Formats: sequence, structure tokens, C-alpha cells
Amino acid sequence: MQIGFHLTPFWSPTDRPPTAIIDEAVEVVRAASGMGFAWVSIGHHWVSHPTVWPQPMPMLARLAPETGEMRLKTSMLLLPLLNPVDAAENVATLDHITHGRLDVGVAIGYREKELEAAGLGRKDRVPKLEESLALMKRLWSGEEVTFEGVYTKVAGARLGFPPCQRPHPPLEMGAQSEGATRRAARLTDAVFFGPQVAWADVARLVRVYREARSGAPTPGAALASRSLIVGASKEAAQDAARGYLERTFAMYRGWQMQEPTMVPLRLGFDTSLDDWTINGPPATCRETIARAHELGLDGIGLTIYSLPRGVAARVEYLRMIAEEIVRPAAKLGA
Repeated sequence: MQIGFHLTPFWSPTDRPPTAIIDEAVEVVRAASGMGFAWVSIGHHWVSHPTVWPQPMPMLARLAPETGEMRLKTSMLLLPLLNPVDAAENVATLDHITHGRLDVGVAIGYREKELEAAGLGRKDRVPKLEESLALMKRLWSGEEVTFEGVYTKVAGARLGFPPCQRPHPPLEMGAQSEGATRRAARLTDAVFFGPQVAWADVARLVRVYREARSGAPTPGAALASRSLIVGASKEAAQDAARGYLERTFAMYRGWQMQEPTMVPLRLGFDTSLDDWTINGPPATCRETIARAHELGLDGIGLTIYSLPRGVAARVEYLRMIAEEIVRPAAKLGA
């Protein structure tokens, strides 16, 4: 079981200058690079005020020399928003900057404001994502490409250089529905379930993924983003995380994350945190991760709640998580 961590909580609190937010995250990641985390990941949103979302490509390029052997992951790049030629070029460049340590997670997105900024509607998300991936894979081959798509057309196009990893960096797709899970099995190397998907739905969607992946050249990987809330007890952990959870719930409800085709997402306190998070003392967290491994998950990306303020305190918090949770989890299935 591989365990990585997600940078989104490190942008908070937002009362610091953006330069300080980024500099502090770089310092924390540098310190965490030798702790045993398998990867560090960053999300992708546009026009996100009042929340803070540094853009993934420049941020990962800045982190590349600080991360040792850790992999770097986009989790998730909202591919329909982007020009696929530009995305293919950026991925190839970043793959070389990281010396082949890049994983590219993609998703369709859901915020109307972002889709409008890209000149798209909700109906465009899936067809543009599929078209973009098809073109990007052809461009990454290093061959000359002529492509006549609905959203993008190129004639005799060829990248200046292909990615470092061949035929391209590992691809992952975010999923919160059966349809997206099957799409991930068909188009990418891994599925990555969102943090608001309940454990019971994760178990069901893992089965959907394995079934859809049968007959593929490789088995693929099933991963999940999970909120981690550590404390001396379950009650202490949940109390400490309540403020951050309230802000997160409000953000995602305001962004209308829940869609009819998705499994029911956890966007409030009406269900137990045990239904969808990893919470409690370290020993309890280890038990939850062991159960996740039994569900068929190959890896978990931690969104770490209850972060203390300040670089030194955050580094020590990550060190505790690495020693008491991450390293024991890495031995699962060994």
C-alpha cells in the first residue's frame, strides 16, 4: 500500500501572502521528501477566490528538485479546461524536469465558472477529455500527428521532444461514479476515487474497476484520496478538524460538486466521519488503512486535516504521520 499526501490543506490559512504560502509549502515538502511518502500531489482549479489553488504545473516544477525520490502527481488536472497541445507540451517538459517522476491525474471538472471560462458547457466535459487524451497520447509518441477533432485540430504536428517516461507518464483518472470508473479503466493506467466517496462505495467501485479492467494488458491500479484526521482519540481528532471540515463542506457545496450520476458524496456532518475518512489515534488510522487494502486499494492519497500552523510544527506533524501510519502501511501485502 503506497501512501502519498495532497498539498491542498497546506494553502490554509489564507491570511498569509501568496508568496509565503508557496514558500512554506516548498519548505515542508523538502523536509517530507525523505520520510517515506510515495508522492506529493496538487489539485487544479481556476478563479477559486476566496480559496487558494496554486496552479499545478509551475508548482510541481518548483517542487521537483526538493522531492528526492518521491513522485509528483497532478490530482487532478481538469483536462477539458485546457488546450491538449499545450497540456501535452507541459507534461512532457515537467516529466523531464522531474527526471521521470511524474504521474498525471486527470478529471472532467464540475464548476460552472471554470467551464464558462474555457468556453464549455457540462455536456462538453467527457467528449473533450476523451478527445484530448487521444491527441495527447499520439503527440507523446514523438511522431508527426494530423488530428481532426471536434475541439482541436492539428496538421503535421510534432512535439519538440517526447516525455521522459515512455510511452508517457502514468495516467490516472478521478472518479466518483460508475461511469467515470469504467472510463478510467478504458483510458488510463489507474482510477483515483475522490475523498468524499464513502468507504462502502469505494469497495463497490473497486470491483467495477477490476471487472472493467479484465482483459487489459495490465491490471491497473485503484487509488483513493482520503481525509486524514489524527488525534489522541476519535473525539479529539474530529473536534480538532471540525473548523476545517466546515469550510471544506461549504466550499464543495457552493461549487455544486454533487451530480446525479455520482455516488452520494459526503459533504456535511449528517453522516459519520468513519464512513469516509481515516480518523482517530495512529493505531486506529492504521487499522482503517489495512481495511482499505483489503477492499482492493493499491494506494491512498492523504488530505491531512488539523494541520498545525507554522513550518516547523507542520514538519513534525508529517514526521509523526510518516513514522506511525505511512511506514507501517507500506508493509501491507509485502
